Order: sequence, then structure tokens, then C-alpha cells
Amino acid sequence: MPYSDKMKETIARAPKTLGNQLGRWAVHLDLPVMKISDYTGATRQTVYNWFSGNDVTPAYRERVTHLLSVLRTCTTSEEALRKING
Repeated sequence: MPYSDKMKETIARAPKTLGNQLGRWAVHLDLPVMKISDYTGATRQTVYNWFSGNDVTPAYRERVTHLLSVLRTCTTSEEALRKING
């Protein structure tokens, strides 16, 4: 399901934190929050909080950083899902 205009606006206005960068890439690739949640081990609400500019806690930082490095090499959500699912 595509991101709502409200969520896109929230992400665009949020401070540019690690989690917000993840949100920008998720919107760009239309990558579902559930897939990000599954990959990082965080709840969907936590992922949305990151997108809104909240800090990524140390427990998740390595996974989020890795996920971002993968997403930056992708052009479609299908490619991103293929890469993060192994």
C-alpha cells in the first residue's frame, strides 16, 4: 500500500535523522513498513517514529544502517525486497 500524503509530508518535514533517511528511501522505493519492521525487528510503530525523525536506538542502529546501505543501491521495491530477503 502506498504511503499517504500525510505520511510523506511528515517524513519531508522531519529532522534528517538516520530513521528519517530510512523513511525517505522507503517512500522513494514504496517499501512497506511491515517489511522494514520484519527486517529490523522493530515494531511498525517504532519504524513510523523513526520516519518522523525520532532517534534509532543503539539496539537497532546496525540493522537500520545496513538496510539503508542496501536501499541506496536499489531502484525498485522488488529489488530491495530481493536483496534484504537474501
